[in-house]
Amino acid sequence: MNAPLSNIEAQFAIAMAAYDLAPPDIVADGQRHRFDAPDDKKGKKSAWYILHSDGVPAGAFGNWKTDLSEKWCGKSDQVLSQAERMEYRARIDKAKQEAEFVRLQLEAEAAAVCAKMLTSARDATDDNPYCVRKGIKPYGLKEFKDKRTLIVPIRDAAGTVTSAQFIYEDGTKRLKSHGKVKGCYYSFGGKPVDTLLICEGFATGASLYAVTGYPVAVAFNAGNLEPVARVLRDKLPGIRIIVCADDDRFKDGGNTGLICATAAAAAVGGWLAVPAFQSDEGQPTDFNDLHTREGGQVVMTVISAATPQGKAGTAPALLVSPAGPAMSLTTDRSMIPEADTRTVKIRCASDIKPQPITWLWPGWVPAGKLTILAGAAGTGKTTLALGLAAVLTAGGTWPDGSACRRKGNVLIWSSEDVADDTLVPRLIASGADLSRCHFIEGITENGESVPFDPAQDIPELHRAVAAIGGVSLLLIDPIVSAVAGDMHRANDVRRSLQAVVDFAEAHQCAVIGITHFAKGGAGKAPQDRVIGSQAFGALARMVLVTAKEEDGARRVLARAKSNIAPDDGGVSYSLGMKTIEGGIEATHAVWEGVIEGTAREILGEVEHDENAEDASSGGLERMLIDLLTDHGGKMPAKIVKAEVSDAGYSWTAANNAKSKIGIESAKEPGSKTGGWNWYLPGTRIQKPLQQSEESAHISTDSSDSSGFLSTVSTIEVTI
Repeated sequence: MNAPLSNIEAQFAIAMAAYDLAPPDIVADGQRHRFDAPDDKKGKKSAWYILHSDGVPAGAFGNWKTDLSEKWCGKSDQVLSQAERMEYRARIDKAKQEAEFVRLQLEAEAAAVCAKMLTSARDATDDNPYCVRKGIKPYGLKEFKDKRTLIVPIRDAAGTVTSAQFIYEDGTKRLKSHGKVKGCYYSFGGKPVDTLLICEGFATGASLYAVTGYPVAVAFNAGNLEPVARVLRDKLPGIRIIVCADDDRFKDGGNTGLICATAAAAAVGGWLAVPAFQSDEGQPTDFNDLHTREGGQVVMTVISAATPQGKAGTAPALLVSPAGPAMSLTTDRSMIPEADTRTVKIRCASDIKPQPITWLWPGWVPAGKLTILAGAAGTGKTTLALGLAAVLTAGGTWPDGSACRRKGNVLIWSSEDVADDTLVPRLIASGADLSRCHFIEGITENGESVPFDPAQDIPELHRAVAAIGGVSLLLIDPIVSAVAGDMHRANDVRRSLQAVVDFAEAHQCAVIGITHFAKGGAGKAPQDRVIGSQAFGALARMVLVTAKEEDGARRVLARAKSNIAPDDGGVSYSLGMKTIEGGIEATHAVWEGVIEGTAREILGEVEHDENAEDASSGGLERMLIDLLTDHGGKMPAKIVKAEVSDAGYSWTAANNAKSKIGIESAKEPGSKTGGWNWYLPGTRIQKPLQQSEESAHISTDSSDSSGFLSTVSTIEVTI
């Protein structure tokens, strides 16, 4: 039995709303309906939908401007019969074919209008108001006679006009309704000889051409950089392509310009150039800003320092004097490095404007940086992290009682839990806004779906994130899955996680990597208990740790390391159970207040220290005796310390055991700079005036009147 019509329309509306599409009404008549997309000029109607209510409730919707095309079904694929599945697919295919036909028809009509318009328009002149304001020349543009509005032709690779951009005197820009832009561009500066520059806007391209003399292709928006780069790479396979980014670091939704430019350069084996400014006053972003503020020589320097993002060509680079393209071209291989060279980039501190740390959860989870969340099994690390995601998406209250000032999107990659029956129920139980939660489910390779591999697929993630409007938090569970190689080797960890760190910085996105404690570490410094190489903790700007009472429900979250905030204090929490729609039981984090103390103190209050118990029963003493016996009764103290640490014991416990057993320590005979050894009792050869390790580093509680030591409280060993 079909669902009521009103219910079908409501479900379909929810599906479209997830993509920010909101038609004025929804009619389930099986016909195509068009409406204005969110950023459309009134009446443009770039968005569309088709909805069927008879048979299997099904529909499709999309946005021609963004190439969005989605399908929808009122029943899950699992409950559809074979006949219903065939009916559904046939309807969707027909709907998409009709939408594609209309799109192509509208594009052809827009192209014809633009071609006619360009024929009748006059050539733009240097005194065009927009050109004067931007300090550029019009380089082949047209303009309307009355309002001096610039017309920028948009052409495909064959040179056919597909659309046009209109630039008004005040800088406002508008594209021809329904004109084709993807993969199309405006080029000027002649046929490329060895180098081509690609950028977003015309003013940026005009400044680049004026300074370098290189031909320029204007892509009109960040999302079109890669399609244009791919088209031009196919057309010009031997040309060096330099993608010149807009540095959108002031945008709230992430640095779209830099992300898309990096992806475009990498996609075609090109080079990347990013403007660098002496001052952020006025929030400059592109090469036109750099040209007008700091001059052509600075622009030339930045283009010359472009960095390869793939296997670039080796053709010699032709550079132009900053005086402009009218001067003769000269070959200068010293200015632009060859593809296989490496150049040290140096930036003077006086050119750097100090920036405050930005926070997702103030004092706990920094934006644009990596945070490690570690703890023993059973502490509910994943549930806790999903609780933080819920606060962010719904604009709730952080565990310490502070308010979440801004909502954001969350991206989750988990190799340990399934979204359908575990993660989404927990998000619902935590009060998350599911429309802001997204899951990485795989990656398409050569038309086939393969598992997502954080170790190598982070670059592809840049484009996907730009498509959903940016993210404020990325959860990786577990973080070790992002490591290609041995998680115990610092070089492997650093090399693999650098892509994650770069991703966080580019998107100003907080990254929380979830991981476990190594076994047998209770009592050790909490940061040192993170499983794997110490590089995990070193790369992270914040390390958060969790623990739970052995026989209770109480759990704690504490700051174990912070380079940018206080490194103490914690939060108490427990795991609650909630029944959500459908009778599904799901856990969620229940915040129980702030607690004081260092991470070691906080964890020590709830953990059972098995190492301490083992040490008191003789485990550590036996280990030390065995170590020294295996090494002939003598062993360097620094090696003893390493072995003790690897076994999960503290150095303090080792020194206590050393005193109890009667192990002796002294410098290596003849050594003047150190070289302490540990000796089994009776194996050290005593020498006159030999200073013992204890006497060199002893501290006391009291002494008698003659100055002799009467009470020894601790023995410290310097290694």
